[in-house]
Amino acid sequence: MTRAMIVVLAVAFALLPGTASAQRRGGGGGFFQGSLEAGLRTGRDFENHAWSLGALMRIPFHQKLELRPSADAFFPEHGKTGWQANGDADIMFGPGRTVYGGGGIALVNLDGRKTWTGYNLFFGLIPAQAEAKTKPFVEFRWTFVNNTSPFRLVAGVTHRIGG
Repeated sequence: MTRAMIVVLAVAFALLPGTASAQRRGGGGGFFQGSLEAGLRTGRDFENHAWSLGALMRIPFHQKLELRPSADAFFPEHGKTGWQANGDADIMFGPGRTVYGGGGIALVNLDGRKTWTGYNLFFGLIPAQAEAKTKPFVEFRWTFVNNTSPFRLVAGVTHRIGG
């Protein structure tokens, strides 16, 4: 077995929750805290004059920290359809965890030829109780890639999976 495979397996076992019920209910003993959420979002990239449609996951990592993988398709007024994949994390704060902010890595392909690597910064509002099964949100997002930093306004909804 190669060293890389041993490291990957060791990290995977370290990240696994102690029990499945601990993962769903946010109980102790697991690495992940709380329930997974999946959702859809739409937005407007004001610099590139493009609408976007995407999906995301909210993975509670530890108390107020979440991992937020996502992907979006872009539909510009002129030009080809593009895409963006994100590996983000955020910190929840504010009354009832209704405000969040974070950042992460972005992979962007807007012309069908070259994929650029960049990073995201964002903050958002969730006008729902932390215990709600369905949560609407609005997000203000900047992606810094290829010497540009377009602003995107995003709105969507997530839904708790299980629990």
